[in-house]
Amino acid sequence: MKWRSILPGLALLARYERPWLRADLLAGLTVGAMLVPQSMAYAELAGLPPHVGFSAALLPPVAYALVGSSRHLGVGPEPGTAVLAATGVAALSAGDPARYLALMPTLALLVGALAVIGAALRLGFLAQLLSKPVLVGYITGVGMTLLSSQLAKFTGAPVAGDQFFPRVWSFARSLDGVQPVTLALSSVCLALLLALRRWAPKLPGALVVVSLATLVVWLGHLDARGVRLVGTIRGAVPGLSLPPLRLADLAALLPTALGIVLVGYTDNVLTARSIAAKRGYAIDANQELAGLAVANVASAIAGGFPVSSSASRTAVPASLGSHTQLVGLVASGFLLATLLLIAPALSMIPQPALAVVIVAAALAIIDGPGYRWLWGVSRVEFAVAVATALSVMVFDLLTGVLLAVGLSGLVAFARVALPHDAVLTRAEGLDGWVDSDRYARGTSLPGLLVFRFDAPLFFANSARFRDRLEVILARNPGDEEWVVLDFEGVGAVDATAIEMLTELVKALQERGIVVAVARANDRALTPLQRAGLVSDGALRVFETINRAVREFEASRPAKAPHPLKGRGFAGGQVATCPPCSSSCAPGTVLL
Repeated sequence: MKWRSILPGLALLARYERPWLRADLLAGLTVGAMLVPQSMAYAELAGLPPHVGFSAALLPPVAYALVGSSRHLGVGPEPGTAVLAATGVAALSAGDPARYLALMPTLALLVGALAVIGAALRLGFLAQLLSKPVLVGYITGVGMTLLSSQLAKFTGAPVAGDQFFPRVWSFARSLDGVQPVTLALSSVCLALLLALRRWAPKLPGALVVVSLATLVVWLGHLDARGVRLVGTIRGAVPGLSLPPLRLADLAALLPTALGIVLVGYTDNVLTARSIAAKRGYAIDANQELAGLAVANVASAIAGGFPVSSSASRTAVPASLGSHTQLVGLVASGFLLATLLLIAPALSMIPQPALAVVIVAAALAIIDGPGYRWLWGVSRVEFAVAVATALSVMVFDLLTGVLLAVGLSGLVAFARVALPHDAVLTRAEGLDGWVDSDRYARGTSLPGLLVFRFDAPLFFANSARFRDRLEVILARNPGDEEWVVLDFEGVGAVDATAIEMLTELVKALQERGIVVAVARANDRALTPLQRAGLVSDGALRVFETINRAVREFEASRPAKAPHPLKGRGFAGGQVATCPPCSSSCAPGTVLL
């Protein structure tokens, strides 16, 4: 049925199996316990009151459970998305708290609308716009930015600035303002949370730590000694309504919304795929755009802010053996019960405890192993990762995202504009034709050049193709009779490249050189046929290199036999070689 493809999550819940229930309930309660402190912490990270985090966490998991293709993705508030949203809205609200609060749901709705359009246009390939080094650099830059954003709450010192380096410099100048009690509480909470993450990963460590910190502050009256509390938490269930929409606001928020869609969607797909691969099911990339869309629309109508997914809230249910997105429904129910039953107690949560939740999340996403792997694989891509991280740390996150995408595109463009090429030869013991630079013992046929170019031929590299071929031909001036172009790596040809090939073939023909193309696919061959290069015989086309080589060998005139060939010996002595046109090495014996 068609609805099953539109609502894959609902389709899975419709055929729910009773043995799944225990694991799903346990995972749902665990994720709900994680959501309580995370929602409040990430709302503050977005520049909002802590209770707004519940608005962004209640409905998105329910909406995604119906539409998403992942059975484990932990949808809801997430630190990187929260900071991106804060960056865009702060510039537009001009310091007006009421306007700031009103613009956040508008931004979430715009993110949802863009994701809907992306899903309708099947733009799932957008997840591939951020390369591995860019992702490593971006997530590390986000982690460092998150760390700097919590310096004030973690230590109690006054810290100014909106980016990483100004904050660190401000903190360094304000060390005398560090509050010992606040710093001690934060340090103990962080150590405990990291220990729970290491030795009890299935426990809701954030909830345990925040609860203990709240108890310690209450018993020790630490708020009187400078420890700041969250303050009043509204216990009312969020109302449902569309946020106010103004065309000018939508236009101003569009760049931020695009950045959130790109980053949030990429993160969702990568996280969902990593878990799905381990659990033996597939992720639909386009359906994940729809899942991101409904999650953000749900957050918007509840008065929340843009959401995506959390790696920790995805990994934990998977480790507990959950089977479906019933986990998200149970987590939302737990969050609702918390809001209705113990909202007043939440006001006693110390700010340093929420800061610890964010610091722990930041430490988890800083990708040190990713940098080490890139250093071993490619120094260029390592440099790209470092540059991406610095761009996020120096500028705001949105600018960092745009620079990262641009840098990724520039690296990709450089690789196809300056691709690898090779002269191919035969190598003893190997089938086919191989790179002569790699196999030094390869043999080539006199008069034949086989040239490979490892990229599509288009405007950015067509001149390089001709230049490289001319350089290689210049090594043996006047000796080459045939040039065979191996098009297996070319794949496609544009108009600029066809014009170049037309001129090149004509120039080579004037020098008496036959030009052939081997192993060309239809996307490369059809434009050449339409340009007349094949039909007028300018280019000879062969299915394989060997077929072209056999034609080359057949086209060469047979050499006359040596005059003494087959005469043997005369009187037991080697026959005397009369003058002839054959080239023989001294001492050659002709039989």
